[in-house]
Amino acid sequence: MKRRMLALVFLLALSLVATNVYAADGFYVQNGRLYDANGNEFVMRGINHAHAWWKGNEDVAIPAIAATGANTVRVALGDGETWGYDDISTVSHIIDLCEQNNLIAVLDVHDTTGLDSSSSLTNAVDYWISMKDVLIGKEDTVIINIANEWYGTWNGSSWAAGYKQEIPRLRAAGLNHTLMVDAAGWGQYPQSIHDYGTEVFNADPQRNTMFSIHMYEYAGGTAQQVKDNIDGVINQGLALSIGEFGIRHTDGDVDEATIMSYSEQKGVGYIGWSWYGNGDNWIYLDIVTDWSGSSYTEWGNVLINGSNGIRETSAIASVFDASNGDSGDGSGTWTNVVAQAEDGYLSGVGNSTSRSGYNGSGYVTGFDNTNDYVQVTINVESAGNYNLKIRYASPYSDKYNYVIVNGQNLGEKFFAQNSNFVDLDLGNVYLNAGQNTIKVQSSWGWIDIDQFVISN
Repeated sequence: MKRRMLALVFLLALSLVATNVYAADGFYVQNGRLYDANGNEFVMRGINHAHAWWKGNEDVAIPAIAATGANTVRVALGDGETWGYDDISTVSHIIDLCEQNNLIAVLDVHDTTGLDSSSSLTNAVDYWISMKDVLIGKEDTVIINIANEWYGTWNGSSWAAGYKQEIPRLRAAGLNHTLMVDAAGWGQYPQSIHDYGTEVFNADPQRNTMFSIHMYEYAGGTAQQVKDNIDGVINQGLALSIGEFGIRHTDGDVDEATIMSYSEQKGVGYIGWSWYGNGDNWIYLDIVTDWSGSSYTEWGNVLINGSNGIRETSAIASVFDASNGDSGDGSGTWTNVVAQAEDGYLSGVGNSTSRSGYNGSGYVTGFDNTNDYVQVTINVESAGNYNLKIRYASPYSDKYNYVIVNGQNLGEKFFAQNSNFVDLDLGNVYLNAGQNTIKVQSSWGWIDIDQFVISN
């Protein structure tokens, strides 16, 4: 009888770790896995964007990150303690950008990096609560990474105590998102999760918390380290993502190949650090050579194009509408992909319904300044040449305007005068497997854009 009772107690304890007890309208964790709002498992394949110290580049960087095929972008924000304060309108704009580009947004407060003070963690939680007006309702597209690399000391018990105190405050404020918690020791002490992760998980009234390891030289220097550190988390029924990693780091090499391959084998997410802007001392961590991603670095080619890389393993979250990028109906028969201009990202332009004959809910107008643009994101299953048509009107006269595909400017294209919406057939364009961005940018301007159509 005593053995039977002990067995029942053990099974009950295990169920508290493995099962999400909150029926979320967004992401949720269950049995050590992350699921989206449609109940489909979601495995992050993403890229970090260091917005906290490179503010103002998000309009270029985030669409370019999406063009790699990534399904996630982790965006570093500032709560004002260390880095400049990102206000609520900035956070709202970043979320909108991510949604428009079919990217799940993992948002983190970066001011806490390496700090042990409980006040720093409290400040981060206060920041999230202050942002709740733009976060609530985004549970299906936003994951809150509470505090980047909080608790720099390699001390799991103090790390756990801080999070056990602060996570209930987020829930009490009405933030029902999946929460992500970085390991102690600047994210590189996975033993903190191995020893205390279950306690932190159970401190969440909604059991909707996942964990993150930052795998550089101390947590990801060898293949055995990588495997042991991942297994020590997921074997407890806890959900995990590798929130940062690179090709090497300050004090040694990183086994990025094993991080990527073992993550793929175990269904663990990964997010490479970082898109651009690491400076001369850490330039080897830049994934691309400029904010627009015009070319990849050594690290970028490994992360994006390598075996088990983003292009090979990324799947866009099912919460994004199929009309914004699904290349087929699952039957093997090609279906044209249509992206409505008004659903894209608009810069300097706006929506209108004044002109009749549009498709969707309207069209985009107001191309009256240099560099005004509309950009949409389209998904195709296979890389190759596809026919591109842009439905437009040019009521005043013939106009020339730029068409840009995946950051490559195809030059000025001729939009003949027509007061009605007509198709401009641009012939074949090369698209990558996964996400692609297509932009119309003002040169002469003074056109209206209705939709973009990709056909095989």
